[in-house]
Amino acid sequence: MIEIYTDGACSGNPGPGGWGALLRIGGVETELCGGEPATTNNRMELLAVIEALQSLAQPVEARVYTDSQYVQKGISEWIHSWKRRGWKTASKEPVKNEDLWRRLDALASGHKLEWHWVRGHNGHPDNERVDALARAGLEQSRSAGKKVGGQVAAAAPITAPVKERGAIAASRPILDIQHATVYRGDTCVFSDFSFALQEGEHAAIVGPNGAGKSTLLKLLAGGVHPLPLDETHIRLFGEEGGSVWEVRKRLGIVSHDLQKDYLICAEGLNVILSGYYASNDTYEYQEFREAQIARAREVMKELGIESLAGRRFGHLSTGEQRRFLLGRALVHDPSVLVLDEPTSGLDLKACFQYLDLLRAQIRKGKTVLLVTHHLHEIPPEVERVVLLKEGQIVADGSKANLLTDINLSRLFDQPVTLVRANGWYQALPG
Repeated sequence: MIEIYTDGACSGNPGPGGWGALLRIGGVETELCGGEPATTNNRMELLAVIEALQSLAQPVEARVYTDSQYVQKGISEWIHSWKRRGWKTASKEPVKNEDLWRRLDALASGHKLEWHWVRGHNGHPDNERVDALARAGLEQSRSAGKKVGGQVAAAAPITAPVKERGAIAASRPILDIQHATVYRGDTCVFSDFSFALQEGEHAAIVGPNGAGKSTLLKLLAGGVHPLPLDETHIRLFGEEGGSVWEVRKRLGIVSHDLQKDYLICAEGLNVILSGYYASNDTYEYQEFREAQIARAREVMKELGIESLAGRRFGHLSTGEQRRFLLGRALVHDPSVLVLDEPTSGLDLKACFQYLDLLRAQIRKGKTVLLVTHHLHEIPPEVERVVLLKEGQIVADGSKANLLTDINLSRLFDQPVTLVRANGWYQALPG
């Protein structure tokens, strides 16, 4: 049985608003939040439930908890009369928020749901969490001046024991995807996709927009799953079907989605500490030992951001945010780093500094997987290149052999001239 907690918030009502949701599936938790710059509290309460149900990939049995009697009574009692009257109230007035009620009705019909009301702001820990997510979504939408929303993070089970990372056999792939077929909505992104990476083997996956790079990142992070075919398997660190949380302690992922969605109110030190729970910011229920806090400060010093420990994430530059998220990934001392276009949006100085930090991690023995379409991000230490286009690997081999004018021109459907210097590559117009 899945547990879903939802909440909405609005400043002014109407005014800027936010929604938050927490899904607990087995031992794994997923947080969602978002907001709109002009809305009402009731719409945000409804949207929180809608977004939670939309995130489910298949029919489920779930208990849904909300502190809104408008939502709880509306979906379990009032909606039946509204539909019989053609979406009219007893006084023959149009039902308010009909568009959202219709969406919720359609989504709910695909699942077996129990609807529960909890008293808001009464100390219920999960209700307090989704209230904080809703307020964060409100602030994000108010700051952005537009609609925002999406997955925040898959957080660690509160009571999950922490296991020490063991040594990985050099002969065993740390990442092994075989015959995976993956859909995003109605779109088949990968069909019979296979890819493996050995420990210590640095690789760059290069491809244009739409090649499937973002889906591959989500596949590694457990955000999407392949069709359950007999020939399909995904093994991370030699294990199949393991805990997402355990994997994320050994696989440090820094993605654009994480940077875009990270809570702007989080302070720098807490960004690093949130890596221990794979969460978005830290929460009161999370406990950190003195050694963990010391490790977080050590990482900040290593990355040159210790002076920004008290600054809020939203007040940092793009490069500073990127460093903090790298620190969040490093705080566990993971054996593998997966980086999504790590220098995109950085000026030359910040770009070169970040690449120096990346090379330092390689020298420390980290295995690095880059996912990018920027050739200048590929350090000299990365020898393997995989060319990805339309969900298919079109070439896989050494960087020296694959990075050519002809191959890149075909990959990007655009004439490309390649420039090489000191082990680095750059693409120029052909």
